[in-house]
Amino acid sequence: MKKRRVFTILFPLLAIIILVACLGRGHNLRKIRSEMIVDQSLSVNSRVPASTFIEGEEEVVIGNFFDISRPNSLDDSVGFIQEGNWFQDTLKGYQGSISRYTNDSSARAIYTTDLLGDSTYCIWYYRVPSMNATDNAIVDIFDGVEEIGLANFSLRLPSNEKGLYPLGEFSFTSGQESRVIISKGAEDPLLLRADEVIFKKLGDYEDCQGMIYKELDESATIVAKAVNQKTFKGTDGYREYGDWVDSKLKGAQGNSVRMSEDEYAYSTYNFMPKRSDYCLQIYRPTVVGALSNVKVSIFQEDVEIFTTFVSYNMPEAKSGWVGLGKHEFKENEVVTVIFERDPRDIGLLLSDAVRLSIVSKDKNCN
Repeated sequence: MKKRRVFTILFPLLAIIILVACLGRGHNLRKIRSEMIVDQSLSVNSRVPASTFIEGEEEVVIGNFFDISRPNSLDDSVGFIQEGNWFQDTLKGYQGSISRYTNDSSARAIYTTDLLGDSTYCIWYYRVPSMNATDNAIVDIFDGVEEIGLANFSLRLPSNEKGLYPLGEFSFTSGQESRVIISKGAEDPLLLRADEVIFKKLGDYEDCQGMIYKELDESATIVAKAVNQKTFKGTDGYREYGDWVDSKLKGAQGNSVRMSEDEYAYSTYNFMPKRSDYCLQIYRPTVVGALSNVKVSIFQEDVEIFTTFVSYNMPEAKSGWVGLGKHEFKENEVVTVIFERDPRDIGLLLSDAVRLSIVSKDKNCN
């Protein structure tokens, strides 16, 4: 199944502001509009999209590598542009490169390349944080003249948060200039920092967190867990979109149940089945104040094959596994189980575990 086009910051503990909810081509940054660029200082030429598929580079690294204090320093990458007044710092960036900072409200760091193919890429930003840096850095992403991502993220973090930070997955068109622009607000008194941006091509069923599915032969269980905030690698088969946190509730394996109050949040459990007939079970953690109508859907690729509503709004003693019937799948095509709120419902959205177990064609689920 193709990923839903609701753009959020993948990683709720680090994302600061989500601007609006609508559809678009970036996965983690909410797209808020599509417009023609009016800033001619970027010298962007509109080009006709390629008529044939072009692979493009597997990885493109762009950044500020020049160190004025070193006689034999590397030069900045081709495609790296700085606007405004910038200063060299003692802090180090990607692969030991020098970090730069500015307090100029009009300053921007611009990362451009025309080496990308007709593919989806994960965009990584090498974040060098400091406690005097902005907590509202603005990132704007373009494919040619089309804006495909716009959001805010924080650089005001402890030094141990330094490292590659995923901005999300975005589809690009070969033969056009792709750009990432980092800036800050005009009234922001804190520092903006610039380091490196990496475009990493994704394979089938991959996102910034890695392979999206878990192999399913006779039986498989996926448990909801938060993304590792250091490596940003996700739990095998589980994905969250929107703002999620650990709750105090205990789930199927004694883990902390995941919880969200975000009206746009949803979670997915992704399996790659090797057989055709399976029984579906979900672990339902219950608490008074949770949603009374959680929408549970099953998709295989782009086709919805099952939908039901499940109440989680009941005493905690009611928690446990709930059977949702027998389902027939095509082999070797990803199956996605989605949990989301009914927009008319009020309460907490909870997410914990999904299990699929093989069953004979002539038998029903217990």
